Amino acid sequence: MKKITLILSALFLLTLVFSAQSLDAQSRHLTHQSLGLGGGGTAYTDTYHANFVNPANLMLQNHNRPAISVGLAGGLYTQAGGSLVNISTYNEYLTSGRVIQGEVAEDMLDQWFGVPSAGTRSASAEVGFIPLAASYRTEHAAYSIASRARVLASSAYSRGFADLFFRGLNTDVFAEGGNVSTTQEFAAFHEVSLGYSRVVMEWDDFYGIGRNARLYVGAAPKLLFAQAYSRINLGSVLTIQEATETEGSLVNHNFNYSVEAVGELSNQLQSYQQERDMGNRPPIEDFVELNSSDFSSIKGTSLGLDLGATLVMDIDHIDFFDYGMFRGDKKLIIGFSLTDLGALNFKSDARKISAADDFTWRGFTYDREFIDSEFDGDTNKYFESVLKDSIGQDIYANISTEDRSSFRVGLPAMMNIGSHLLLGRFGLMLDVGTGFVERGNNSKRMHMAVGTEYRFFGFLPLRTGVRLGGYSSKSYHIGTGLEFRNFEFSVAAASTRSSENNGGSIGVAWSGLAVHF
Repeated sequence: MKKITLILSALFLLTLVFSAQSLDAQSRHLTHQSLGLGGGGTAYTDTYHANFVNPANLMLQNHNRPAISVGLAGGLYTQAGGSLVNISTYNEYLTSGRVIQGEVAEDMLDQWFGVPSAGTRSASAEVGFIPLAASYRTEHAAYSIASRARVLASSAYSRGFADLFFRGLNTDVFAEGGNVSTTQEFAAFHEVSLGYSRVVMEWDDFYGIGRNARLYVGAAPKLLFAQAYSRINLGSVLTIQEATETEGSLVNHNFNYSVEAVGELSNQLQSYQQERDMGNRPPIEDFVELNSSDFSSIKGTSLGLDLGATLVMDIDHIDFFDYGMFRGDKKLIIGFSLTDLGALNFKSDARKISAADDFTWRGFTYDREFIDSEFDGDTNKYFESVLKDSIGQDIYANISTEDRSSFRVGLPAMMNIGSHLLLGRFGLMLDVGTGFVERGNNSKRMHMAVGTEYRFFGFLPLRTGVRLGGYSSKSYHIGTGLEFRNFEFSVAAASTRSSENNGGSIGVAWSGLAVHF
């Protein structure tokens, strides 16, 4: 009893400690259950979903679920948000009819991007869908197969980029030079995962803490089919000097940008460069257009891996909880997992397109005779010619392409530790973890999720949870549905209450058509 009390106290204190931290969130597989519990699930998520969260959990028998589970359209989730998604600031300044200039613009961007002005804000999104999956559990081992389609996207902008967007070529802002940078990344791929879990150790009495303890270990190797990838990275410094009595403002732009692309998009950009190499200057929009093959065809294959271990023990001997809603089975489950180990390998027509320059522009030269003779007196055509042709085509569109054997893109790997305290129809979950690769919603800083569940009548769950810190402000979660022994139909949603400090987020998940027998 003392040891159990000590464990529960430690978990509670851990919650308090992490509640006060600025923690980052995770890019991980979400189910209708785990999203409702704050985004955890390392010691809770079972059936074929365990392949992507903790393969050892294939051995779990949550709520006396039957041994076989089949999912047809077996789960859908999406989550998006980030520090760039500052709804509070947006509503305060951009929906109230205020003129965004001068001190108003300065205050808005200070609130949005923070001080100093070198700050960067980002947004990210992940979508996952399981079209087909199945799992089978025996007394000592479990097996599963699951396919998952997945999209990861992220976008980041510097404070200087926002200054340029909202305040234009302002000499007060860029007199000393400003960092005008952005990074965009998109990846789409498919996974086919084979999961295996088994009992490796058993204890009648686990050091006086629990009884009938079992340690499960699991592994889920997966075949990765890379489908679409693009990455745009712009690094630049913009400096603007005030105009003189005889000359316009002096604009200096030192930039270096690159585009990494595969498939048809890569071929289109190469065709554009070949046209330029022949001395032509065609509009780039005549070459670049979306093509369905960039999303449907396979650009390369590789391997990934998910690993996990789970300890399950009975704690029915704790009389303290043997009353009211806590009556029933009592278990303590502790899980550990390493997820998304591996990388995507994009091989089909992989190319890097880049351009770099350090140019200075004195502004428009307003020569009436030249405009009359060359542009029939149309000033707008003259401005367009300078910006689009002389600057756009000759400087920014002066690209070079480099063939690559492949682009190797790391999966959003994570380490997760979680616990699930089951007391009858009530459950308490706590997850902590950290990412190894910053991609999608993933972060190298720690995150935490806390959630509770109560099952009314045994089949009507009510789940609530909170995710602390993360790629957005604190988010609140809720989930419910109908979960019978042989069939389930459940949903969950999450959102932030305030986005002023660390940005907003939103997430939804659906159980899909899952049958157990």
